[in-house]
Amino acid sequence: MKQVTGSNPEAPSKEMSIRLRPDGHSFPATLPVGFETADRIRCSVLSHKTVLVPAEVFERESAANYLALAGLSCTESECAVYSEPQRQQIAVMAVDRAQHRLLTEGAGDRIVYTSPLLHRPDFPKQGVWLMHTDGLLYLKVYDDGLRLAEAVRAQGTTDVLYYLGRLGRSFPLGNFPIVLSGSDTLARQLRKYFPDVQCE
Repeated sequence: MKQVTGSNPEAPSKEMSIRLRPDGHSFPATLPVGFETADRIRCSVLSHKTVLVPAEVFERESAANYLALAGLSCTESECAVYSEPQRQQIAVMAVDRAQHRLLTEGAGDRIVYTSPLLHRPDFPKQGVWLMHTDGLLYLKVYDDGLRLAEAVRAQGTTDVLYYLGRLGRSFPLGNFPIVLSGSDTLARQLRKYFPDVQCE
Protein backbone atom coordinates (compact mmCIF):
# COMPACT_ATOMS: atom_id res chain seq x y z
CA MET A 1 0.00 0.00 0.00
CA LYS A 2 1.30 3.38 -0.97
CA GLN A 3 1.95 5.73 1.93
CA VAL A 4 -0.16 8.85 1.89
CA THR A 5 1.99 11.93 1.48
CA GLY A 6 1.27 15.53 2.21
CA SER A 7 1.87 18.23 4.75
CA ASN A 8 1.60 17.52 8.42
CA PRO A 9 -1.48 18.81 10.22
CA GLU A 10 -1.05 22.31 11.51
CA ALA A 11 0.25 22.60 15.04
CA PRO A 12 -2.29 23.91 17.54
CA SER A 13 -2.31 27.67 17.76
CA LYS A 14 -0.54 29.26 20.70
CA GLU A 15 -2.40 31.84 22.75
CA MET A 16 -0.82 34.17 25.27
CA SER A 17 -2.74 36.00 28.01
CA ILE A 18 -1.73 39.40 29.38
CA ARG A 19 -3.39 41.51 32.06
CA LEU A 20 -3.40 45.25 31.51
CA ARG A 21 -3.86 47.39 34.58
CA PRO A 22 -5.10 50.97 34.41
CA ASP A 23 -1.94 52.77 35.56
CA GLY A 24 0.23 51.30 32.81
CA HIS A 25 3.17 50.85 35.20
CA SER A 26 2.73 47.11 35.71
CA PHE A 27 3.34 46.32 32.05
CA PRO A 28 6.98 45.46 31.25
CA ALA A 29 9.07 47.86 29.18
CA THR A 30 9.96 44.95 26.89
CA LEU A 31 7.46 42.46 25.52
CA PRO A 32 7.24 39.12 27.37
CA VAL A 33 8.84 35.90 26.14
CA GLY A 34 6.65 34.17 23.57
CA PHE A 35 4.94 37.38 22.49
CA GLU A 36 6.42 37.34 18.98
CA THR A 37 5.53 33.70 18.28
CA ALA A 38 2.04 33.57 19.81
CA ASP A 39 -0.74 33.25 17.25
CA ARG A 40 -3.12 35.21 19.45
CA ILE A 41 -2.54 37.54 22.39
CA ARG A 42 -5.51 37.96 24.70
CA CYS A 43 -5.29 41.15 26.76
CA SER A 44 -7.59 41.29 29.76
CA VAL A 45 -8.02 44.97 30.60
CA LEU A 46 -8.50 45.73 34.30
CA SER A 47 -10.02 49.20 34.50
CA HIS A 48 -13.02 50.89 36.07
CA LYS A 49 -13.35 52.65 32.72
CA THR A 50 -15.25 49.77 31.15
CA VAL A 51 -18.73 49.65 29.61
CA LEU A 52 -20.74 47.04 27.75
CA VAL A 53 -22.32 48.03 24.43
CA PRO A 54 -24.90 45.97 22.50
CA ALA A 55 -23.12 44.52 19.48
CA GLU A 56 -25.91 45.52 17.10
CA VAL A 57 -25.41 49.25 17.76
CA PHE A 58 -21.63 49.25 18.29
CA GLU A 59 -19.55 51.48 15.98
CA ARG A 60 -15.76 51.27 16.15
CA GLU A 61 -15.20 54.96 15.59
CA SER A 62 -17.47 55.74 18.55
CA ALA A 63 -15.60 53.60 21.11
CA ALA A 64 -14.29 56.57 23.10
CA ASN A 65 -17.74 58.19 22.99
CA TYR A 66 -19.35 55.20 24.75
CA LEU A 67 -16.98 55.71 27.66
CA ALA A 68 -17.59 59.47 27.68
CA LEU A 69 -21.37 58.97 27.76
CA ALA A 70 -20.91 56.90 30.92
CA GLY A 71 -18.80 59.63 32.53
CA LEU A 72 -15.60 57.60 32.00
CA SER A 73 -13.81 59.66 29.38
CA CYS A 74 -10.29 58.72 28.35
CA THR A 75 -7.55 61.03 29.58
CA GLU A 76 -4.86 62.34 27.23
CA SER A 77 -2.68 59.35 28.17
CA GLU A 78 -5.45 56.82 27.43
CA CYS A 79 -7.24 55.46 24.40
CA ALA A 80 -10.32 53.29 23.94
CA VAL A 81 -10.12 49.64 22.90
CA TYR A 82 -12.87 47.07 22.49
CA SER A 83 -13.45 43.34 22.65
CA GLU A 84 -14.83 40.88 20.15
CA PRO A 85 -18.61 40.35 20.48
CA GLN A 86 -19.62 37.91 23.22
CA ARG A 87 -23.31 37.08 23.69
CA GLN A 88 -24.22 40.13 21.61
CA GLN A 89 -22.13 42.43 23.83
CA ILE A 90 -18.87 44.29 23.28
CA ALA A 91 -16.73 45.61 26.13
CA VAL A 92 -15.20 49.04 25.59
CA MET A 93 -12.27 49.88 27.85
CA ALA A 94 -9.73 52.66 28.41
CA VAL A 95 -6.10 51.58 28.29
CA ASP A 96 -2.80 53.36 28.65
CA ARG A 97 -1.92 54.78 25.24
CA ALA A 98 1.78 53.80 25.49
CA GLN A 99 0.83 50.21 26.37
CA HIS A 100 -1.55 50.05 23.45
CA ARG A 101 1.09 51.38 21.04
CA LEU A 102 3.69 48.86 22.29
CA LEU A 103 1.26 45.97 21.87
CA THR A 104 0.00 47.08 18.47
CA GLU A 105 3.48 47.65 17.07
CA GLY A 106 4.57 44.25 18.33
CA ALA A 107 1.54 42.15 17.42
CA GLY A 108 -0.85 44.05 15.16
CA ASP A 109 -4.10 42.18 14.60
CA ARG A 110 -3.02 39.26 16.81
CA ILE A 111 -4.14 41.36 19.80
CA VAL A 112 -7.60 40.62 21.22
CA TYR A 113 -8.90 42.73 24.10
CA THR A 114 -11.32 41.42 26.70
CA SER A 115 -12.72 42.33 30.12
CA PRO A 116 -13.92 40.46 33.20
CA LEU A 117 -17.20 42.33 32.69
CA LEU A 118 -17.95 40.02 29.75
CA HIS A 119 -18.11 36.99 32.06
CA ARG A 120 -21.49 35.23 32.07
CA PRO A 121 -22.19 33.62 35.46
CA ASP A 122 -24.03 30.32 35.70
CA PHE A 123 -27.26 30.99 37.52
CA PRO A 124 -30.86 30.94 36.29
CA LYS A 125 -32.99 34.08 36.08
CA GLN A 126 -31.86 36.17 39.03
CA GLY A 127 -28.53 36.78 40.70
CA VAL A 128 -25.59 39.07 41.34
CA TRP A 129 -22.10 38.26 40.08
CA LEU A 130 -19.02 39.87 41.65
CA MET A 131 -15.31 39.79 40.96
CA HIS A 132 -13.00 41.77 43.24
CA THR A 133 -9.44 42.10 41.92
CA ASP A 134 -6.66 44.69 41.71
CA GLY A 135 -8.67 47.32 43.58
CA LEU A 136 -11.64 46.92 41.23
CA LEU A 137 -15.10 45.44 41.68
CA TYR A 138 -16.83 44.01 38.65
CA LEU A 139 -20.52 43.44 39.21
CA LYS A 140 -23.46 42.28 37.15
CA VAL A 141 -27.10 41.99 38.14
CA TYR A 142 -29.48 39.63 36.36
CA ASP A 143 -33.25 39.71 36.83
CA ASP A 144 -34.86 37.99 33.84
CA GLY A 145 -31.95 39.36 31.80
CA LEU A 146 -28.97 41.59 32.41
CA ARG A 147 -30.05 44.69 34.34
CA LEU A 148 -26.71 46.22 35.35
CA ALA A 149 -23.04 45.73 34.49
CA GLU A 150 -20.40 47.96 36.00
CA ALA A 151 -16.76 48.15 37.03
CA VAL A 152 -15.93 50.40 39.99
CA ARG A 153 -12.95 51.12 42.22
CA ALA A 154 -13.15 49.12 45.45
CA GLN A 155 -10.18 48.56 47.73
CA GLY A 156 -11.61 46.27 50.40
CA THR A 157 -14.69 44.63 51.88
CA THR A 158 -16.05 47.96 53.13
CA ASP A 159 -16.15 49.29 49.58
CA VAL A 160 -17.76 46.09 48.29
CA LEU A 161 -20.46 46.30 50.97
CA TYR A 162 -21.04 49.96 50.11
CA TYR A 163 -21.78 49.13 46.47
CA LEU A 164 -23.96 46.17 47.42
CA GLY A 165 -25.86 48.50 49.75
CA ARG A 166 -26.48 50.88 46.85
CA LEU A 167 -27.60 47.98 44.67
CA GLY A 168 -29.97 46.89 47.42
CA ARG A 169 -31.95 50.10 46.94
CA SER A 170 -32.88 48.99 43.42
CA PHE A 171 -32.88 45.18 43.64
CA PRO A 172 -34.05 42.77 46.37
CA LEU A 173 -30.58 41.35 47.00
CA GLY A 174 -31.80 39.33 49.96
CA ASN A 175 -33.65 37.14 47.46
CA PHE A 176 -30.82 36.92 44.93
CA PRO A 177 -27.90 34.49 44.96
CA ILE A 178 -24.57 36.32 45.02
CA VAL A 179 -21.87 34.52 43.04
CA LEU A 180 -18.22 35.48 43.48
CA SER A 181 -15.31 34.73 41.20
CA GLY A 182 -12.04 33.97 42.92
CA SER A 183 -12.40 35.08 46.55
CA ASP A 184 -13.32 32.65 49.30
CA THR A 185 -12.32 35.22 51.93
CA LEU A 186 -14.72 37.83 50.56
CA ALA A 187 -17.46 35.20 50.34
CA ARG A 188 -17.11 34.40 54.05
CA GLN A 189 -17.36 38.09 54.90
CA LEU A 190 -20.41 38.66 52.72
CA ARG A 191 -22.24 35.68 54.23
CA LYS A 192 -22.57 37.74 57.41
CA TYR A 193 -24.91 40.07 55.51
CA PHE A 194 -26.45 38.04 52.68
CA PRO A 195 -28.16 34.64 52.88
CA ASP A 196 -26.98 33.06 49.62
CA VAL A 197 -23.33 33.70 48.74
CA GLN A 198 -21.53 31.23 46.51
CA CYS A 199 -18.11 30.91 44.87
CA GLU A 200 -17.59 29.88 41.27
